[in-house]
Amino acid sequence: MRILVLSSRVPYPLVGGDRKRVYYISKILATRYHVDLLAINENRAKREELKALDEIFDNLILFDFSLTMLKANVLKKLFSRKPLQVEGYHFEAIQRWIDKHFKEYDLIYANHIRTAEYARRLPCKKVLDFHDAISMNYKDALKRAKGFWKVFYFIEDKRLLPYELEVLQDFDKYFITSQADKDYLLANTSMPADIKVIPMGVDENVLRRSQNVKEENWIVFLGKMNYYPNEDAAVYFARQVFPLLRNELKGIKFVIVGAYPTSRVQALRRISGVEVTGFVDDPYDYLERAKVVVAPIRLGAGIQNKILEAMALRKPVVTTSKGARGIAGGEDGKHFVVADDPEKMAEKVLELLNDFERRREIGQNARALIEERYTWDAVGRKLLKEIEEII
Repeated sequence: MRILVLSSRVPYPLVGGDRKRVYYISKILATRYHVDLLAINENRAKREELKALDEIFDNLILFDFSLTMLKANVLKKLFSRKPLQVEGYHFEAIQRWIDKHFKEYDLIYANHIRTAEYARRLPCKKVLDFHDAISMNYKDALKRAKGFWKVFYFIEDKRLLPYELEVLQDFDKYFITSQADKDYLLANTSMPADIKVIPMGVDENVLRRSQNVKEENWIVFLGKMNYYPNEDAAVYFARQVFPLLRNELKGIKFVIVGAYPTSRVQALRRISGVEVTGFVDDPYDYLERAKVVVAPIRLGAGIQNKILEAMALRKPVVTTSKGARGIAGGEDGKHFVVADDPEKMAEKVLELLNDFERRREIGQNARALIEERYTWDAVGRKLLKEIEEII
């Protein structure tokens, strides 16, 4: 049987949770089905640069639309009632290809609401993977955003939830990464919808990494640094939490690891003890060497992949209520530590920095939870059962 996976981005390299989800979900599907990928090649990656995808997909159907073209598409449809990101990623050339070829597939797997428009009206079996409840994310983000992002979130806040609820009537099944996101959508509609929680997982290569790595006097944050919630988290910690820690421990470093750091993030280098790496070949090396990993997420939805990966590496994570809410089975003080204001977060981080046994205890508990619930093998068994029911 054949499945067509729709993605608004080429899911490689594995930078950011959205790409990782498309990549690993497709890899799971390919263990049982023939899988093709249709994706927007926003960064104009050359075919030879995407050889890693040949191990998963039978065929790559790539449409080269640059960021400039995406923005132009938004401007053309600025006064539409649909979300800007849906309109920006909807191209007639892609729609024509799908309309012509969809009958060749037993299932269409649409990733993110950005691809929902391509499949929602097709008379075939289809699923929509929301990833997260984007409307919940943007409602939070609107409270803190400034400048361009303030305008963008203001517009999207009005459009996202109605659109998410509208497409809940169009697909055979829906996937989402956390129970909190599912509850949010269902609380806003009286329509029945078959939404299944399919969480993120941790790659086997991360789980197999060595435990015998010498710790540095580091606090590490990992994320794609042009993503606004990550930018906000890094700036918040560097400016409001880290100075409190430096007053107590002069030699401590805060290391911000991740591709595409914005100018706001790069400016944090001016703070004594803060390092911004940009893209690195092996981000997990930084996590392993950290004494404490932080995820001071103040905006966002879904499940935080960066937290799962740190937990898999047996690292103690200090996060916020928003960062922790997607991790089913996780308990504050056992699998991670939660703190929602600068003083409390500094206190919790300092306690862990000064207590090796406590760091090890939380790290071991975290690893056990990952092995129980958040490996891609565990996720895959649940996903394939859901797909089989449809096909």
